[in-house]
Amino acid sequence: MLRIKKMTDYAVLILANLALHQNYLTAKEISLSTHIALPTVQQLLKKLNRKGLVLSKQGVLGGYSLHSDTKKISVALLLNALEGNLSITECASHTDKCSVQDFCQIGNAWQLINQKVFASLDDLTLMDLIKPTKIEHFLSTNIPINTTNH
Repeated sequence: MLRIKKMTDYAVLILANLALHQNYLTAKEISLSTHIALPTVQQLLKKLNRKGLVLSKQGVLGGYSLHSDTKKISVALLLNALEGNLSITECASHTDKCSVQDFCQIGNAWQLINQKVFASLDDLTLMDLIKPTKIEHFLSTNIPINTTNH
């Protein structure tokens, strides 16, 4: 099963939370609004800051804010920054070489599937995740869309 890591999911949730605010938020405020434990939020904010996705400001009015370009970043680039190389199999990776690649009958199919998944993720931005107007018609009617923060 293809699945992003829990910490990556939390990081994207933190970024989405920051995208809904113009001002700086403290780690505690983010923790309270996302229901993610404060130590985890602090750890992820440090990582997001190192990756250049959030800005940090010290002082009384300090905290964290979304970097202006982060709202427009594609989900593919965001996941790549948080998880590293996005590939569903070794042979679809640009960095790894599969030991049976020269004899494999299905490697090209996996590479094509990987390209299509990456293209789909590349077509969506962080803001598309928050305001899913671009993808609403793909969502099941059983999945409620949170519209309270729009």
